Amino acid sequence: MTSRIKEADGNHASSPKNQLKAAAATGGGFGYTPIPTPSPPRILSPLVDLQEVHNISDQLEMYGGNDSDDDTCCSDSSAYDLGRSSHETSVHHGTATPTQMVVNIFISFVGAGLLGLPYAFSRSGWLLGTFCLATVSIGNVYSMLLLVKCRKRLESYGCRRRIKGYGDLGREILGPKGEMLVNVCLVVSQAGFAIAYLIFIAANVQKITSGSTGRATVVFGCVPLLSILIQFRDMKTLSPFSTVADIANLLGLTSVFIQDFKYNTHSDNVKGVDFAGLVYVTSVCMYSLEGAGLILPLENSCANREDFPRILKQTLLGITLLMTFFGTCGYVAFADETASPISLNLKGETATFVQMALCLALYFTYPIMMFPVSDVLENLFLSDLHKPPRTYGPSRLLRICIVLLTATIAYTTPNFGHFLELVGASICTLLGFILPCIFHMQVFGRAESTKWERILHVCIIVIGIYFGVVGTVDAIGKLSNNEE
Repeated sequence: MTSRIKEADGNHASSPKNQLKAAAATGGGFGYTPIPTPSPPRILSPLVDLQEVHNISDQLEMYGGNDSDDDTCCSDSSAYDLGRSSHETSVHHGTATPTQMVVNIFISFVGAGLLGLPYAFSRSGWLLGTFCLATVSIGNVYSMLLLVKCRKRLESYGCRRRIKGYGDLGREILGPKGEMLVNVCLVVSQAGFAIAYLIFIAANVQKITSGSTGRATVVFGCVPLLSILIQFRDMKTLSPFSTVADIANLLGLTSVFIQDFKYNTHSDNVKGVDFAGLVYVTSVCMYSLEGAGLILPLENSCANREDFPRILKQTLLGITLLMTFFGTCGYVAFADETASPISLNLKGETATFVQMALCLALYFTYPIMMFPVSDVLENLFLSDLHKPPRTYGPSRLLRICIVLLTATIAYTTPNFGHFLELVGASICTLLGFILPCIFHMQVFGRAESTKWERILHVCIIVIGIYFGVVGTVDAIGKLSNNEE
């Protein structure tokens, strides 16, 4: 024990990593032994919204771009610092007001997952669905704030490098392997959301054309333009498409809400509780409320970071109430006939407008969602891309292959609801619940956390693993059997 403390003291005791190592030796940590520097080029967390954030140009700083503190970090115009050189910590002061923070959080969490909630409620019953949504929301907020606490504690140790995102936090706590784990999960989740968009588009276009357009035609018909849009290396170039997507998404979701009240209710067929749908509704709720990858940059953008927890809690309360109302109203309107997504239940000319608006919104969100995925994969497979002389031929080909791969997966996965369950149960559970608790236990250890905190975190991890495994197996089974 003494030798480990001396080792920590002899290797720059002021370093947060070495302080945590010393704490571990004295019972203050859970064996935290990060790999010492030098570390490989870092890959920051992909910070495009895990729930349909649209990074219009004046929001780029919030997600890691246009940050004057980081101008020396990379020489290209990418809005993300993905896989470039490391840099020393510099003080960053956010500028977002409370109102701007509420808007940013709202945009971050309200998206395509909302359209799958009515069907999820039809599987579990509106009462059980409401309970699961509220429980997931509370657990989600708690876990996200654990990440904020971990960053603050590491900053109090004098962390040498800025912790801008989830991947940075993983690096500081678990070393390069921790960073890689987080980033792989974030990339997979980003790709999963993008695939869900294509599944949604295919289902709605087929509905609009009354099935006269084949599924393959719709899905692979999206590829040419997406292959062009995904080539852009500056998020500012995509900001007009992001704005169009935001407007179309808002119009579409509002119209769906209004349409729900125009249909006759099926109150006789509406059920309150059906435990057979417990795993499914929980997984979809996890998908709809996932935002762990955004929580640190959101907090960093806040002008007064001390106000962030309060703003987050209040905004998520409002979002949870909105989702509960949306899911319940959609289910009550169509009962056992509720489809996933609910836009498939709409009829008439207005329905066509709504479906087209939502398809347009998700289509233009696709390149934004895949922006960090392309950058990360380039750094993994084309490591010499940024070394002179620059040749972008291999990069362009890789990006086209990425679009083709996502389109192929979307074509072979026709059910929107089951795919949401798969992504929610697997990746979202890991990012949103399991890893935050593990990180907190590593940073604070036994000495700086209460017995009840440790018990709670272990319970969250165990429950998360259970629902993750059961939900993933359930979703894969249904997708394999092409169940409706």
